[in-house]
Amino acid sequence: MRLMKFTYTISHVPGKHIATTDVLSRAPGEEKRDKDQQQNEEELNLYVNSVVTSLPATEKRLHEIQQHQEADPVLQLVKKYTLEGWPTKSRVEAMVLPYFQFAGELTVENGLLLKGCRLVIPKSLQSDILEKLHSAHQGIAKCRERAKQSVWWPGLSAQLQQKVEKCDICASHRKIFKETLIPTEFPDRPWSKVGADLFQWKDDQYLLVIDYFSRFMEIAKLSSTTAACVVTHLKSIFARHGIPTEVMSDNGPQFSAEYFKKFAKEWGFSHTTSSPRYPQANGEAERAVRTVKEFLSKAADPYLALMEYRATPLANGHSPAELLMGRKLRTTVPGIPSVLNPGWVDLNRLKEEEMVRREKQGKQFNKRHRAHVPGESVWIGDTGEKGTVIRLAETPRSYLVESPKGILRRNRSHLVPTPVAPPAITSECTLPPEQENTASAVGPDVLCSYNVPGLPNTPEKRYPSRERKPPKYLKDFVYS
Repeated sequence: MRLMKFTYTISHVPGKHIATTDVLSRAPGEEKRDKDQQQNEEELNLYVNSVVTSLPATEKRLHEIQQHQEADPVLQLVKKYTLEGWPTKSRVEAMVLPYFQFAGELTVENGLLLKGCRLVIPKSLQSDILEKLHSAHQGIAKCRERAKQSVWWPGLSAQLQQKVEKCDICASHRKIFKETLIPTEFPDRPWSKVGADLFQWKDDQYLLVIDYFSRFMEIAKLSSTTAACVVTHLKSIFARHGIPTEVMSDNGPQFSAEYFKKFAKEWGFSHTTSSPRYPQANGEAERAVRTVKEFLSKAADPYLALMEYRATPLANGHSPAELLMGRKLRTTVPGIPSVLNPGWVDLNRLKEEEMVRREKQGKQFNKRHRAHVPGESVWIGDTGEKGTVIRLAETPRSYLVESPKGILRRNRSHLVPTPVAPPAITSECTLPPEQENTASAVGPDVLCSYNVPGLPNTPEKRYPSRERKPPKYLKDFVYS
C-alpha cells in the first residue's frame, strides 16, 4: 500500500557497474527517517480509510459482517496473524492455510478483515452472498466480475461455477449445444445398409431409399402413406438390388407399425430407428431427400436428373452406379465405349479414404458446434422438464430418460446437464426389449408411461470398439 502512490520499475544493476557503490549504504539521519516514516504512515491511513468508506455496503451491513468475522474461529486467527505477523508455513494452523498465500494482501481496518479492496466473508455468510451474486442468473464470468468488486473468500470462484451449473433456472434457459458427431460406419459391401425416408413434393408423397455404401438412390411415388404401401415399394426395390442387412429409418407411423415389423421379420433384415425428434441420426436419407428436392426443383426432366446424379463421381472419385453395380452408366454426355466396361473398385483403398474423410468431418463438426455429452441428471429441452438418464438405449444416440411423464427416449441434443435430479416415479411396469429400438404402441416419444423397476440409476460402463474413455466428469455414465 505504501508503494501504490509511486509508478516505478524494478531492475537489477550489478555492483561492478555502480560507480559509487557505498553511496547507497549511507542512511539519512534519524530525524529525517522518523519524519519520512510518519508521513508514510499518514498517507497509508488515509488510503485505507478511503478503501473502507468506498466499500459497497451500508454501515449496518458492515457491522453485521464484522460480527460474523469475530464469531468465526478461522477469521479470528487470520486477523491475529495479520496484525501480529504471519509465522512460517509449517507453523500455520491447517484451517488457516487457504489464507496463507494471500497473507500479503490481507489487512485489518476498523475491525474488518480485507483482501485488498474486498471484504473477506466468513463461512456463515457465504451461501447468502452466493445467492446475491447469482440473483440475476448471469453466467460464471459475470458473477465473478461482480464478486471482484466487493467480496472474497478462498474458493469463491469455484463455488460460483458450481452455483451457476446447479441452477435449475439457468439450465432451463441454457443453450443446447449439439452433441458429438459419430461418423457413420462405412459398410463392407454395397446394399448391406440402407436408409429410408418419406418426403413430400408438390402435393405428392415419395419414398426414398439410399445405400450407405454407394449413395445410390431409389425413389418411388406413393399412392398413400400407409405402411402397406411403403412395404410394397420396398419389396419392389429389394427385388432389384437384394435384401439389405439393416434398414435405417425415422420413427414415422409407417415404420413403427406392426405391419412393417412383420415385413422385417419375414424378409430377414434388422430395422433401426433414429432418436425421436432428431432426424440427423438418419443423416444419409435426410441429406438424400434434400438433394432430390434440389434437382426436382431445377431440372426439367427429373428422371434425367436422377440418372445424372447416379453417374456423377462422389468425393471418393467413384459414382454411385460404379460402387453399387461395378460399371458406369451411359448418359447424354458422350464418352468412349471402353469406359462403360465393368470394373470393380479397390475396396481397401476406398474404405481407408472414407474413414479418413469421415473422421475429419467429425472433428470439424465438434469444433464448430462445441459438442458435449450430457450427464445423468438433465433438463429435457423439448419438453421443458427435468429428468434422469437411466441408460443408453439400443438405438444410436438414444438415451432412456426418466421424467414426470414417464420413460422417454431422447437424443443427446435434447438434454442439458443439470446435477439436480427430479423425484422418482414409484409406479411399476415392464419395458419390453423390442421397445428399446422401435416406437411403442403409445408412440415414438413415450416408451413407457411408468417407472422401470430394477434399472439402476448408475448404468453399467459400456464402451464402443474404439476403446474411447468417457470424460472424467461423467464417471459411470454411458458414453458412445
